[in-house]
Amino acid sequence: MNSQDIESEFTRGVYSSRDIRLANPKWLLAWPQLKDAFGMETGLNLEISTTYRSPKAQNDLYQIGRSRPPFGKTVTDCDGKKLLSKHNLFPSKAIDVYVHSSGKAIWDESLYLPIGPLAKRFGLVWGIKLRNGAIDLPHLEIPD
Repeated sequence: MNSQDIESEFTRGVYSSRDIRLANPKWLLAWPQLKDAFGMETGLNLEISTTYRSPKAQNDLYQIGRSRPPFGKTVTDCDGKKLLSKHNLFPSKAIDVYVHSSGKAIWDESLYLPIGPLAKRFGLVWGIKLRNGAIDLPHLEIPD
């Protein structure tokens, strides 16, 4: 069985996942450290919303703001076809996270800012800048 067979076996039928096992093995060490440090600094919880994302799921996200509402506000520059996200790789080099407290997700952008210095401390890339100038605050990557 070659690596393409393994990739197909693991990702067949997966639209999008938050399973850390579909992420680069380096996340198995980096994620718990980042999560714990974030909790210690902020008193809030950090969870994974996405690890691996299929090209179909990526294209669906790409259509938001373009051919699907809310029109005008795009959320990704990667279409999953011509331009892949690091979420589309297997194993995924990227994860998206969300802040939560008492079981509820919190989308206040200011609460995501502590992730930046923590990501740097753990050798991660944080907050990809989109063409529209927005920063993808929940996005983290294992560097190339």
